[in-house]
Amino acid sequence: MRILLLFISLLFSAPSKSGEQQLEFQTSGLVGLGHAFYSYTFINKHTLSIGAGYVPELADHDDMTLLSLKYRYTPTKSYPFISIGQEIMWKPYSFSVTVLRGEDNDIYKTLPDDIPKDYYLPSARRVIFSMQTNFVLQDGVEFYWDWSVLDIGLINYVRNFEFYRDNYRFLGLEGILSYGIGFRVDL
Repeated sequence: MRILLLFISLLFSAPSKSGEQQLEFQTSGLVGLGHAFYSYTFINKHTLSIGAGYVPELADHDDMTLLSLKYRYTPTKSYPFISIGQEIMWKPYSFSVTVLRGEDNDIYKTLPDDIPKDYYLPSARRVIFSMQTNFVLQDGVEFYWDWSVLDIGLINYVRNFEFYRDNYRFLGLEGILSYGIGFRVDL
């Protein structure tokens, strides 16, 4: 709650400059089929975003809406290049942490048979750790590729490293990583 209040106070107290406020749209990367963010960048490297998304119904759960709060750190390191007559700025990495909450009363229609009743309480509250590579165009449009891992995925990877290493590529990271694509536009 404190983070949300800090975000709102930053929005209304800081002067508006080009590039500080953005709309962002992402698909997958653990934030659902589609997710829209309103972002505010301060001190050139730090960005707070608030968002909403959607996950369609699947065999093991109903459809749900998602709410999120994200912090992103983008170092100033960048590399310009020209492609198809357009100057593009490549920012090789940025890092983010997202707190995600799914809005659904019945996350799972049925629990797996081997889990005792009342033992496992499904939750749609997750923390997502992400890394992005960004391509910024001259006219305030930015495209990115996002690699994400859930908090529980990271914990499971550490606890069961040998399983992941033996059954997935890239030291087992293929078993826990998800990817998404998105774009941002300056307001």
